[in-house]
Amino acid sequence: MKLSARKGVSRTVLVIVVVVVLLVAVGGYLVLEGGGAQGQSKSSIVVEEESQPDTLDPAVTYVTPGWEVVEQIYQGLVSANGTSTSTYQGVLAQNWTVSNDGMNYTFTLRQNVTFSNGDPFNAYVLWFSIYRTLVMNQAPAWILGQNLAATNGGNFTVTDSMLNSINYFAPSAENITIMEYPSQSVQVINQYEVELNLGYGYNGDGPYSAFLATLATPMAMAVDPAYVIRNGGVVAGQPNSKMQNSALGTGFYKLQSWIEGQSVSMVKSANYWGDSLSPSELNSAISPAILNTVTIYYKTAATRIADLKSGFAQIIMAPATYYNVTTAMPGVSTTILSDAFGSAEGVYYLYMDTAAFQAFNDVMVRQAVAYGIDYDSIIQVVFGGLASKWIGPVPPGFPFYDEATNGLSPYQYDPVMAATLLAQAGYESHLPNGTTLNPGGRAFPSVNFLFDSDSPTDTQAAQVIQTNLASIGIKVNLSPLPFKTYSTALYSPSTDNTTYPMGIGFYSEDYTASIDYVYYFTSANYVGSSAYQDPQAMNLTVAAATAFDNSTIIQSFQNITQLMYNNYVDIWLYVPNQLAINQNDITGMIPNPAGSGAGYFLYYNTINYTG
Repeated sequence: MKLSARKGVSRTVLVIVVVVVLLVAVGGYLVLEGGGAQGQSKSSIVVEEESQPDTLDPAVTYVTPGWEVVEQIYQGLVSANGTSTSTYQGVLAQNWTVSNDGMNYTFTLRQNVTFSNGDPFNAYVLWFSIYRTLVMNQAPAWILGQNLAATNGGNFTVTDSMLNSINYFAPSAENITIMEYPSQSVQVINQYEVELNLGYGYNGDGPYSAFLATLATPMAMAVDPAYVIRNGGVVAGQPNSKMQNSALGTGFYKLQSWIEGQSVSMVKSANYWGDSLSPSELNSAISPAILNTVTIYYKTAATRIADLKSGFAQIIMAPATYYNVTTAMPGVSTTILSDAFGSAEGVYYLYMDTAAFQAFNDVMVRQAVAYGIDYDSIIQVVFGGLASKWIGPVPPGFPFYDEATNGLSPYQYDPVMAATLLAQAGYESHLPNGTTLNPGGRAFPSVNFLFDSDSPTDTQAAQVIQTNLASIGIKVNLSPLPFKTYSTALYSPSTDNTTYPMGIGFYSEDYTASIDYVYYFTSANYVGSSAYQDPQAMNLTVAAATAFDNSTIIQSFQNITQLMYNNYVDIWLYVPNQLAINQNDITGMIPNPAGSGAGYFLYYNTINYTG
């Protein structure tokens, strides 16, 4: 999963000034030192967030702050079309066609595209780039590996030594024969045409309706093979240390510096290929950058607020709980993004691991928990009203959410019903007026409740849930863990985790497609999935994934949603609103649910000052 920038993982001081600039080397990276906010030029911008990238290698990065930087420097075949969650625009692809059976995507590539060092981009480079991701096989490689693979399962396999031996700018006839071999995932047709053939990945021999969405991720972005080969090459199953800390792409920005734990600075590429295009040929994903420099600092929430107030920072990322603080600042714009962009923050649910805690095998117990939570109180008290209830697994604002929920209402707080259900399940329970139901019944066993201690909102929500459930007779032991440890426990491949059989689960998309969320909630291979295993739901998920007609997708999603809703396997809690916070004179942000820049937009190239 791609971890969101909501807290410690997923999305000091480096300032560009007009006065004097001193270049010094710090920790192997280039650093700019100089004056403060008063010297800030309107050709540059300062953004402040909470967490830094994990790596700058597009084949390896798996957190929002990493994707945010990579998406400014590297480019892939396609990108989301503005704010759309389901249509795409060409980036390195001029255009493309799809076979009638949905198994073959043929891309015509743009010509005269170069990397920032002048090296050319072509179909051979793309062949190398995608296979590099698959052969390295780092954590996010599965996004492509669903449908593509380095082997065809027969007599053709792309290896690291093969990738390191080809001259991609002037390949030999033998090299071209390899890259044009028809029975492979990435097949070169000619220098500027490539065909991606589905069916070799672990999804099996079938189409995938969200395939273009997977190609819009960093995993499919073009890297310079000459630069990679000069700096350690490709090693199967291992990251490249040079690529972890440096960046060389075809994009509108270049990396200037990365001071780990402090900042990333990017400068406008002087050799950007898009500069030569006419306005009619441009789109939001390839337009040349307007600003010369983008500097992203990683600071605490209090510091971000202070820097926004002083004018040092032009854009900051802050949770919805800061809404009243930032709206009171003169000269600052704070916008509550619609539900269409709420899922960039992520969706939150309560999981109950039925394999780890016997009591949760009883559907009446799970139903009692669903009725026993005061959702409105959490939304009002914890989020100040800036969150919404939801019904999963399709997230609000994504395609087919309304159709999938099909008139269902979110779970409602009803402590009387909750206590009644708990009593019917054989446990002693309590009504709000203090009356005991089923006196002498079994005492409900205490259960550990996992949540992210780095998140103030998760902490408060867990406390509300603990109080709510205690009032009906379910004792919850709060078990907080810092985000890194929490996420490791939540996404453990084990489905029999007796340590944390209950807790607040969280997910944000790996790629912007409803099916990504549906697969997450129906795959049942980790602790936070509630050990949900329903063959019917899985079959419906596959049907939706392989269908290209909306009626099949909608019917599948409706049936999955109804199955999960009636089984109370996951209790849908809340979706926090996203805030867009910036100085009033900043413009050009294009919100997108998969946005990485400041948590809600993809690219910095369109951002500028007004006036």
